[in-house]
Amino acid sequence: MNKLGVLLLACTVGLLALLAPLSLSLYLAQSQGREAVMSSLHEVANDVLERARLQRAQINAAISQLNQQPPQAFCSSQQLQDMHRLVLGYRHIVGMAGMAGSTLLCNTLQAQTEPLALGAFSGPDPSGLRFWNKVHLPGLPDQVFAVVARDNYAAIIHPDFALDLLNQQSSVSSAFLQTRLRSIIGQRGVVKEQWVQRYSGDGKALEFEDDGYFVVIVPASNSETAALAAQSSSVVAERVRRLALIIAPLGLVLGLLLAALVAYLARRRLSLKGELQAALERDEFFIEYQPIIDLHNGRCVGAEALARWRTQGGKLISPSVFIPMAEANGLIQRITARVMEIVVRDAAELLRADERLHIAINLSSEDLKTQDAEQRLKKLSEEAGMGPRSLMVEITERGLMDPDKSRAVLLAVRANGFQVAIDDFGTGHSSLSYLATYELDYLKIDKMFVDTLGTDAPTSLVTMHIIELARSLGLQMIAEGVENPLQRDILRKHGVQYAQGWLFGRPMSIQQLREFIDQHPGDGTGDVAESQAAGGFNAG
Repeated sequence: MNKLGVLLLACTVGLLALLAPLSLSLYLAQSQGREAVMSSLHEVANDVLERARLQRAQINAAISQLNQQPPQAFCSSQQLQDMHRLVLGYRHIVGMAGMAGSTLLCNTLQAQTEPLALGAFSGPDPSGLRFWNKVHLPGLPDQVFAVVARDNYAAIIHPDFALDLLNQQSSVSSAFLQTRLRSIIGQRGVVKEQWVQRYSGDGKALEFEDDGYFVVIVPASNSETAALAAQSSSVVAERVRRLALIIAPLGLVLGLLLAALVAYLARRRLSLKGELQAALERDEFFIEYQPIIDLHNGRCVGAEALARWRTQGGKLISPSVFIPMAEANGLIQRITARVMEIVVRDAAELLRADERLHIAINLSSEDLKTQDAEQRLKKLSEEAGMGPRSLMVEITERGLMDPDKSRAVLLAVRANGFQVAIDDFGTGHSSLSYLATYELDYLKIDKMFVDTLGTDAPTSLVTMHIIELARSLGLQMIAEGVENPLQRDILRKHGVQYAQGWLFGRPMSIQQLREFIDQHPGDGTGDVAESQAAGGFNAG
């Protein structure tokens, strides 16, 4: 063999030696990538089915309660009030209705309604439920509902509720199916009709690839419904591409690593996460305080601490931007710790001087997973010589999504004497029974409900039910976002004890808060000088 032949053979063998492991790696990457995607899609489908199961259980329970009422109560004003209370108690239901066959006679979403014929239904299923999808109610033309009925009562639900998964990737499509008719009850993202038609309804899970998508269909235990999840095959292609880069020649790998390092450092510096980390190190966070007013005598009883971020360049970053980013990148607990430190530094002297005052500090869902925040709060208050009732912690409904951990933390918080308020109640998925399992002191009424006071909005009734709920649980109430005297007067008339909002005072510095407290010692009327509140303490 001549020199050229040897060279050609060497090149061929070398090329094969390079391509063989590369081809094998690509095959393994494709196989493992497909398996990972299918496993992820099964999880999404099972999550959809679980949410649908919980929703169906609540529908059956709500209808059963109404069936226990006497026939003469059907669609009466008292029964409609009872229906409203049921809706508050079941977080997966948006309304209840009275039915006669396929005609909707009354419902909790509309004050006055004519009988509404819903047409043909699907079902009944083994439990006797009848289904109407894509229902439009008069007066609510932009909203689509599903109606699920048994006997003479029905639950009104959002058809896409089962698809509202907190951890679902944006690239994943999902649908809730009725297997017997092979129809779509609700969907998110790309869901093709041919995928639905491929499912035979034999009670077995189905996996397939079609038109550039991986698709999984998982039936419910009763085989009447199923969940579909789909994701583009480009996800596997991305996995293969990353693996191919790893197998590249050493020089290319080294170059890519160096380039990746430079890119990482640049991204870290330029990314909001990096800016957040730097802001914590540079002490760029500060606190503004929004006063809380006793509605019955006008006294300022304290304030809510609101985190603010001003960069070195003087730019203010909105909390609606940096709080979600901090939660997504594991920095929210550090921000909570900084807020506690600033509040104690700012307000310790003020709180020691008047034990009736308190400052409310917001805790995130991450803060409720460990004892760190509670221990830090206890340590800081003791070092500052403040009584525990000088500080209140506010938690949102989302913070209660992991009840085993959050309940233990909240018990420890209250055991140390700190007060606890649930914030934004009614904007998430909490129910009366769910809320009653926690030991709380205050319920904060969200601004979206306060805004409806004095209007004909259907949700104004919800506000009254929230007030009744708080009273039944022995909770004191703080109304948020009060902006006009009419709202203040309605809240005071219905027994709400405290309020905050621009009617009383905008967020302000600690020095302005001291002045505000001095100017509002309480005169027995519950009124606050609105012109001063609106203009005298405008901190932005």
